[in-house]
Amino acid sequence: MQTQYLNVQAIVRVTDFGQNFYYLACSICKKATNAYGGEDFWCNYCNQKVAALTKIKFNVQITDPTGTIEAAIFSEVAAKFYNITGTDAKDGQLALPILHMLAEPKKCLITLKAYMHNYARISQLKFNVHTISLDNSTETEDRLEALRILVQPPNTPNKKSKKEDHNSSTSTSNATINTPTDK
Repeated sequence: MQTQYLNVQAIVRVTDFGQNFYYLACSICKKATNAYGGEDFWCNYCNQKVAALTKIKFNVQITDPTGTIEAAIFSEVAAKFYNITGTDAKDGQLALPILHMLAEPKKCLITLKAYMHNYARISQLKFNVHTISLDNSTETEDRLEALRILVQPPNTPNKKSKKEDHNSSTSTSNATINTPTDK
């Protein structure tokens, strides 16, 4: 499966506060490493000793009228949309005011990068947030409300009101009907 990009209008927020909000990466090639914070390490991709950079990565919950998925947000998107950088991550966590901001649901326009991840012969569809911006349009609210109305089942009367309707219709049919009579 090729990488695909999807555009979504949805509510975005962080729900898992136990996750790490950063990872360490090579300062040259930007690839992830298992190095410990603040130390130089040998990068197998660059074949040299380099400093480790703190990069942001966390998962968000994305909800629209069709359902909910999780997607990863990386440093570039986090810096542009949330104003969070690697220096904000201390011991794998973010400060409480930043966590409160991430927990707040935001209506957004999102471009997701969808790709197939294979590990140990198991394939899984994963998503990364490619771009994100606030959705301030009232047109979107109107469209979402119209979708909610279309999705709701029609109002059906309950048994009691059906019985009352039936009784009222039969009582009118029992009324005297004037028919012409022979004299």
